Amino acid sequence: MDEPIENAELAGDNQPEMTLREELEKNLDEIRGRQESEADSSGSANNTAEEEGEQRQQKPVTTESPADKSVADQPDKTVAPTPAAKAPESWSAAEKTVWEKIPPEAQAAIARREADIHRGFEKMGQDAAAGRKFNEAINPYLPIIRAEGGDPVRAVSDLLNTAYVLRTATPERKVALFNQIAQQYNVDLSQVAQYQPRQVDPEVLHLRQQLEQVQGHLAGQHQEQVQHTQAEINRQIQAFSSDPKNEFFDQVREHMGVLIANNLASNLEQAYEQACYANPEVRSMLEQRSAAAAEAKRQEDARVKANAKRRAGSSINGSPGANVPSPAGNQNLSLRDELRANLRAATAS
Repeated sequence: MDEPIENAELAGDNQPEMTLREELEKNLDEIRGRQESEADSSGSANNTAEEEGEQRQQKPVTTESPADKSVADQPDKTVAPTPAAKAPESWSAAEKTVWEKIPPEAQAAIARREADIHRGFEKMGQDAAAGRKFNEAINPYLPIIRAEGGDPVRAVSDLLNTAYVLRTATPERKVALFNQIAQQYNVDLSQVAQYQPRQVDPEVLHLRQQLEQVQGHLAGQHQEQVQHTQAEINRQIQAFSSDPKNEFFDQVREHMGVLIANNLASNLEQAYEQACYANPEVRSMLEQRSAAAAEAKRQEDARVKANAKRRAGSSINGSPGANVPSPAGNQNLSLRDELRANLRAATAS
């Protein structure tokens, strides 16, 4: 049987470690020796069987019973061969080529040893990880430990032992340990017994309470003011958006918010005008409407002027439809002369 890894490691301290080839040759020699001993034992068994056969030949032949014949006719039940083990993953390609040439018994022995080694490495990895965590936890305190002439493992062991005593020892032992710790760290236990937490001045405590009340009141007022201001802003925005003249509010509201937030507009009207002008689609519609309104105003002004001129002419010539006879030869009069003539004619009548 294979020895555990611990024993193998101990033996390795006294004997040089064998190479893989030497180990294989050793295993092969052991297997050959076992095979030769098995062959010798099987040879002696065969000689005994031959002698027994000769004795049976000298005895009278007995008739084989049907039961014996049925047993003889049954097929032999052979044990299925054990599947061959695979070459260890740690072996190189050249070493794996030799694997098939190794007897199955040696393969099984090598596989067991490889498994033991693998388990040993896993345990070593776990121990190494625990060691790293221990070092990370103890590193900040190494200067103190070394200054006292100790080592990390001993320091942690002492601390754990102190905690164990304080949890499990008798009251007398705990008191003794406290005295020992106090002496070690220069702590006067008499001062510890007389120590009392500092009392707060009642007047200071009262002032603190009043200050907290004032702060709470101011915070409540501020919150109420913020809510009122927000409600008023929401009301103004709702009224502004509902006004028909601000029909493009939904299209430019985000831009308006940016302008107001960056103090680029002082009120909603300015923000709306700037946002509409900055929006190409809205600006185009507003320019078309402005041009149409200007044209309509021009036409209205022309119509008003024409009507005024007609009314002025009617008042000078008399009542509508009246034919004022023109003096003879007035076709060549100037406008001033014609107006004077018409005025004289009107006053004369």
